[in-house]
Amino acid sequence: MAEGLWLLLANLFVALIYAATGWAGMQVPFAGEAVTLIWPPTGIAFAAVWRYGPRLLPGVFLGAFALNLLNFANPVFAISVGLGNCLPALAAWMWLHKVRGPQPLFDGPSGLIAFLSVPVLLTPMLSASAGILSSIAGGADLGEGLASAWVSWWVGDAMGVLLVAPPLILMAAPGAMALLRRRWGTALGLVLAGAALLSGMALVDTLWLREAGRFALFCLILAAGLRLGLLGTSIYTLLVATGLTLLTARGLGPFASTDYHASFATLLAALSILAVAGLALATVMATLRRVMLAERDARHQAEQALTRLCQTQDNLVQAEKMASLGRLVAGIAHEVNTPVGTALAAATRLANDTRGIEQALATGTLRREQMNEYIDATSLAARILQSNMERAARLIESFKHVAVDRTRQDRRRFDLAGYLEEVVISLRPQTRKTPHAIALTGATRLPVDTYPDAVAQLVTNLLVNAVTHAFVDGQTGRIELDLRADEQGWVELRVRDDGKGLAREQLDRVFEPFFTTGRERGGSGLGLYLAYSQVSQKLAGTLIVENSQPDNGTCFLARFPAVAPPASETGEVRPTPPPPIDLAAKRRSA
Repeated sequence: MAEGLWLLLANLFVALIYAATGWAGMQVPFAGEAVTLIWPPTGIAFAAVWRYGPRLLPGVFLGAFALNLLNFANPVFAISVGLGNCLPALAAWMWLHKVRGPQPLFDGPSGLIAFLSVPVLLTPMLSASAGILSSIAGGADLGEGLASAWVSWWVGDAMGVLLVAPPLILMAAPGAMALLRRRWGTALGLVLAGAALLSGMALVDTLWLREAGRFALFCLILAAGLRLGLLGTSIYTLLVATGLTLLTARGLGPFASTDYHASFATLLAALSILAVAGLALATVMATLRRVMLAERDARHQAEQALTRLCQTQDNLVQAEKMASLGRLVAGIAHEVNTPVGTALAAATRLANDTRGIEQALATGTLRREQMNEYIDATSLAARILQSNMERAARLIESFKHVAVDRTRQDRRRFDLAGYLEEVVISLRPQTRKTPHAIALTGATRLPVDTYPDAVAQLVTNLLVNAVTHAFVDGQTGRIELDLRADEQGWVELRVRDDGKGLAREQLDRVFEPFFTTGRERGGSGLGLYLAYSQVSQKLAGTLIVENSQPDNGTCFLARFPAVAPPASETGEVRPTPPPPIDLAAKRRSA
């Protein structure tokens, strides 16, 4: 019920607006009483049908019928003209929907070309033909003026669509008024400038002012196209066209002359140029704005995606660190279990032997031989306990240093050679299951002032990478950690293996995140990337593949300063440690 009522009211509104604008257009006749220079109802009909479909064609017919019946008192002519005025809107709507589908009409240059081609140029021929036939059927004698009347009718309908339809169609689009609201000051300035210009040309009729006025009007239309968008430009063009038409009809303005028809012919050409130029420029600017907005959105989305990617990568790197620490804990726990188990067995045996001695002593049956055996067993148990507890203590101490350094990430002074040995010991649970030998060569003592957690991560990842990927299955190899210092105070740490080497295509990608040759064995591709990140970002050094040849092994070279640079240079926020205390100098001064 509500839908039917809305449709009825909409058709009545269209009929009313059609008749009112048609009456206004007939006040400026061009070729007889029924042919005008600009016929706004054609633009209204097309806009209504384009926006709401053929449901509003009854309103178009009713408005045309009522207007022509009141003006010419000829029912046959009124009915035929009413039907003829429905044809252009219906034909344009069907054609454009078939060719363009549901796309907006003014969505770019292609939409503007379709609008100018079909509803502006082609379909008005139908209404012009129907109107001329209706005039002849109504008894009009056009004679030699038939062709001129047809052309005038066609041009009037075409100009009505060109000037009136765009603002009506664009006004119904979502967000159409946003640009005008933002630039209302510019719009008001252009309207006042146009009004002042038209008023000046109406009051002062000189040749130079006419020529300058035409050029100024063209510039105003272009300014509207640049600043006000499609809707603002179409509204501004319609206002300018209305003013020029009224001035020309009174014999005033830049296009007025002694010949009435020549004046309107010149005005028609000027208005068509102004309207098409304004719409074209506004369309180009709207397309550029859409492209810029799309580029900004795409850049914003790309930045967000990059941020999420970096966060994900950081999370994966952190997860890899935690997984490495977890493997270290599990390995150390397993490794410590052996000496602790052995010590527990020795202690249990010693406790049993002690209870036997106590019982023999209590009963008075203790013999010298039994006491000697107990002393020997006690000595053996003590040696077993001492050696295994020392082994467990070394493992726990190495684990404590490495694990604490990995979690605290503090900069401190330490002996790099001894620290590398502790790292290798802590990795023994992972490396002892392989047939490969691991050797430490080079400097036996190398004081440094840097970040031990980064060093531990570097050595761990390089060693695990060599153990996992450097050798073919079943091969027994050698991995060598060579530590040296150059004359500039830089540390040079080489990790060599005599394995299968790297292929040429792998060398360029070896430090890329997620690149791995052991995906089927659970490799994440983050080991060497994490090692590279630790050296370059935290230790302020470099990590490269010094050499690698097929079947002749690979050598990684890590170079970093023995004294880490300040936090501002490495990008890490770390407090600068206090200077070392020279105890010997203090004793001498005391």
